[in-house]
Amino acid sequence: MEKVNNTPKVFNGDLTEAQVDAFKAQHRKSFAVEIQDGDEVHIGYFKRPTLETLKAVTKVAKSDEVEAGKVMFDNCWLGGSKELRTDALLFMAVQKKLGEVLNGFQGLIKNL
Repeated sequence: MEKVNNTPKVFNGDLTEAQVDAFKAQHRKSFAVEIQDGDEVHIGYFKRPTLETLKAVTKVAKSDEVEAGKVMFDNCWLGGSKELRTDALLFMAVQKKLGEVLNGFQGLIKNL
């Protein structure tokens, strides 16, 4: 009986652990987005958006949400699998995850 390999093939743009560590050191907050596509996992590394990036995204989103996603992606991208930007379905999956990052904050208001 032939043994089946269920380990997915990982695409991260051939980045080394040292390069990923450099992202962490250079940017106060950085994160990886992993997208599973069948037997492949595509990893992209991103930094938090700046206020200028958020302003540009908001302006473009009024007329084209996909284009706004491209602005966010391109301005926060540090490296990783290039297919995350070129494959439409992978790109949209990344957009969903980037949206979770932006909407994942909670704050409290306390009376003094």
